Amino acid sequence: MYQQSSGALSELTFDPSESGASAKGISDTGVIAGEEISGPAGLHAGFWTVTGGAMLLTGQSDSEWAVAANDNGIILGDYGDSGSPGSAALTWSAPGYAETVLPGLRCDNCARLMISANAINDGGTAVGQSQSAIYDNGTFVSGGLFAVQWQSGTATSLGSLQDSGTSAAYGINNNGDVVGSSRVGQASGAPSHAFLYHQGTMMDLGVLSGDANSSADCINDSGQAVGVSSDAAGTQRAFLYQNGQMYDLNSLIDPASPLTGRVSLQEAVGISANGLIAVNGTDSQDPGWTRAFLLIPLK
Repeated sequence: MYQQSSGALSELTFDPSESGASAKGISDTGVIAGEEISGPAGLHAGFWTVTGGAMLLTGQSDSEWAVAANDNGIILGDYGDSGSPGSAALTWSAPGYAETVLPGLRCDNCARLMISANAINDGGTAVGQSQSAIYDNGTFVSGGLFAVQWQSGTATSLGSLQDSGTSAAYGINNNGDVVGSSRVGQASGAPSHAFLYHQGTMMDLGVLSGDANSSADCINDSGQAVGVSSDAAGTQRAFLYQNGQMYDLNSLIDPASPLTGRVSLQEAVGISANGLIAVNGTDSQDPGWTRAFLLIPLK
């Protein structure tokens, strides 16, 4: 856990004997969602608080992890295995933190479901992706892996760009705006573009100049979205989308910064309400490693 106000970097653990741990998301109230790694196959969902508390969440499986938390005591997570039923989205709600399985989209003939959740807002609406397959008297009607939102226990498909049948939702703000990525054609190998889903309409955000693919990871309540854009060779650049325009974050680094010319910002994974952006990238003076960077807007 990194705290910008103090510059402190703190280790988060559940048990000294654990093999490891991972933090995936943080709420404005300081609840950090993640998991404990115990042994070669065990993952146990849990959360920490910035004030020092920690709690493992009970579930039905040895492979569960938490990905996000909201300000009203809901922890969002996933379950997964290599067989049937496959994967599912989960929530745990304060104060008792009983586990609830979120339903997937209609799937008439799916031996192994693919359902996962990625983000939740303070109103309790969660987003992710769900497999769907609809048959009519044995005839396939429609299907795919679609971006989905869960509201009051009901799963709703957000569709896909150009009816491609493949999309995923990665972020949602408190206004109900959703971001993610969708294929932009039904043909095999079609590129994927970042999307913004606003008031029932999915909009293609495009890519940075010269690139082929993009994905949006997070959106704040001001409508600023961040993510990654990549060219045909897979070279990645972090982007900021605001006011209808996608910007290469590498081009926005303050020229006076000592990191200018050294850093390659590859994927922006989070943006806060006040515009601070968390980014993964590399530093030419320390090659071979992925580094985490915090971008602070100039006043």
